[in-house]
This record gives sequence, structure tokens and C-alpha cells, in this order.
Amino acid sequence: MKKLAIFMAMGAMVLGLASCKQEDNPQYHAPKHFKVNTPAFQNETLVTNGDQTNKSSFNLFCSQPDYGYSAICNYSALCSLNPDAPIEEWTALPNSNPTSAAIAIPLYELAVAINTQLGAQDEQDFNNRNLGATPYQVFFRAVCEIPGIEGSRIVSENYVSYNKVQLAYAEKKPGWVYICGDVVNLTTGVANGFTGPAASAADLYDANFRLYEPDNMIGEKVYVGVFGMTPKVEDSSKSYEDNCSQFRFFTELLGWKADASYGSNKADFFCLSITDKYETGYSGKVVAQGLGNWGIWCCDHVDPVPVTIVFDLVQLQIYVQAGEHNVTFTGRTPTFE
Repeated sequence: MKKLAIFMAMGAMVLGLASCKQEDNPQYHAPKHFKVNTPAFQNETLVTNGDQTNKSSFNLFCSQPDYGYSAICNYSALCSLNPDAPIEEWTALPNSNPTSAAIAIPLYELAVAINTQLGAQDEQDFNNRNLGATPYQVFFRAVCEIPGIEGSRIVSENYVSYNKVQLAYAEKKPGWVYICGDVVNLTTGVANGFTGPAASAADLYDANFRLYEPDNMIGEKVYVGVFGMTPKVEDSSKSYEDNCSQFRFFTELLGWKADASYGSNKADFFCLSITDKYETGYSGKVVAQGLGNWGIWCCDHVDPVPVTIVFDLVQLQIYVQAGEHNVTFTGRTPTFE
């Protein structure tokens, strides 16, 4: 029994040392292999749609590249009607859940990509050329990269196909996100007042409380809007965050759940005051599924205080500038003019 105990202790030490070595000394290296799996239903008809608000998707599954350590990666896909086309001619497709190797591609995004590759000018051109009459064989590759690490991008060494893709006409229009809080639409004069971001309030939000992608950045998931911050009680304390006029974002109207909420903090009822920074320009991080708000103390005003807001959904970054501004971009970095 004593010998057995000694052997077990030695085994535990070896395992412990091996584990520590792996955790304490992770070393990045470029992966050599990355594959996308053949779809189980590749011979079934896959019907695309042209409705930008439709969230229906289909899946591609891929392996997880070996970067030398357990990295948090972003996955996406490429598609082409010609499998022999150079990679730079394939069209990028987004993943609804970017960190998942079960790549969920919106059917609308696939329709846009194929229409673009076919050169469809508009819906009339699509119909005149009968582009939706016959199913297409569409080829796919998977893409993986570690955000912020240059050179980590890898494209799958193989491609797969869906062999019966039924095409609908679809064109890219500016995407949007919703803003909720102590804000007013400066054009319509409608105030939000933290109206519940539920489907029952869709008409209110759609008409008044959206930030949109600029026309020259469609698909980039960078959103811009100008709103008024509604002042709260006059002469209230500037040091008390709850006296700030507050806001946060929602990508869908699912109610107060965190699923589609993007805020300043994970914690509900949290307020990050940017009062001392927004006049000269504030920038900061956005928390996915965050329930906290950004706040601006403006109780020394009677009328709503205009602010221009930029929300980068990809880099999870927010920019706020006092006043009404036109916004231009260098890459993804905004300039307020």
C-alpha cells in the first residue's frame, strides 16, 4: 500500500508539472491545418431570402486551428460560385456568433453575396435575367483569426459546397442598432424615456431611435446617430451618477434581457458618467450583453443637449462628441466634423 501511494503521488506530480508547463508557457505559432466540414445537407435545397431583418441562417462547421494555446478566435466564411477563383475574389460572409466554430451565416447575407457575384444591378435586372430561376452550386471556405494578432488569419485548406442554393434578390442596405434611454430624436421631437425595447415598441424605435451605418461603410457594423440628451432635475448634484441622462444600445428588441444589450458595464443599473469628457470627445469600451449605461449630467440645460454617437459593434468601441456633427472615417476611426 505504501509503494502504491508513492507511485500515485509521483504520477500526480508528473501530471501537475505537465499541466503547469502548458499553462505557464503558452507559445503562439501559426496553425498549419484548418478544415471546413462537408455539410450534412449539402444536396438539399437551401433557400436564401432578401429580407435584411430576417435572422434565418444556415451552418458551416469547421475544425479549430492549433495556435499553440487556447485562444479566443473569430470565425467567418468565404463563398464563391467558382471554386478555382483566387481567394481575394471570394466574398466574405459574417458569422452571427463570431467566436463559434459552428459558423451561422444569415441567408440574407448569402443572397447579397451571390447577387453581387452575378452582377445584379437591381431587382429589375435580377428579374430580367431570371437569376432566381435555377439553383446554384455555391462553394465555401472557413476563416479563423485571433482578434488583434496580425498574421493569425487562416483560410481553410479545403472548400465545401451547398449544391442547390435557391437565390432571392437581396441588396445591402445600411444596418442599424437601437438606442434606449434619456434621449430624444432631434428631428421628430419624440423622447424615449427608457421605453422598454420590446417588439411591441418596434414602431417607436424604428421611426426614432436608430443609429445607422454610413452609406460608404455598409456591412462594417459601425453605427452613427445624433440625439438629444434629455436633462433631468434642475440643480441636482453633478457627482451623483443617477442624475445623469443615460443611454445604452440594443441590436434587437427582445425586452430588457441582456441577450441583445450593449452597455458600459455588465451590471444592471450601473452608470458610467462621461460628463467631463464628452464635450472634447469621449471614447471607451462597450460591453456585449452589458446592462450598464453611459451617462451625461446636463441638468444645467433646459432643452435637450445634442450629442453625436458612434458605436463600433465589431471592435466594441463607443465614441461620443458634444454637438451635431458629420462623421467621416479613417479605417474604423471616426472624425467629428
